[in-house]
Amino acid sequence: MKDDSMAEKNTAKAFALIVALIILGTIVGLALAYGTVAVEEREVQRRGPWPREEPVPRSVVLRYLASSVVITVNVFLLIGLLYIYMKTYTQTRSSFMLGLIFFIGVLLIQSVLSLPPIHALFGYTMYGLGPFGLLPHLFESLALIILIVLSME
Repeated sequence: MKDDSMAEKNTAKAFALIVALIILGTIVGLALAYGTVAVEEREVQRRGPWPREEPVPRSVVLRYLASSVVITVNVFLLIGLLYIYMKTYTQTRSSFMLGLIFFIGVLLIQSVLSLPPIHALFGYTMYGLGPFGLLPHLFESLALIILIVLSME
């Protein structure tokens, strides 16, 4: 009985953490994307593949916004995982847990460098791979959610 209630408690905690991280990541991602989309549109206008008089297609802007949000959510999920693993490491001093901390750290750096607004800082435009630029990040989100649930057990 006690184990079942503890497992339910951990599952509820994991769910609450995931929802909070997704909401926070979405808010920050939208703010970041909307803050940089005008700059991106001007840069695409200047260097894009279509005539300069035409506006940037809405689909390109929507992919930019969606990518920014999904990747920012991934950053927040990774920060949550990093916290969980660091907390566990301080309790156990396990070398495996230390390895997971480094692994999550590398994924965190990869996610931050994948943010479209970071690309904009270096002069790259939002025109790119279409939906295929977003799909890997959606699968990464799913994998990170699974890791959080498993790590909270």
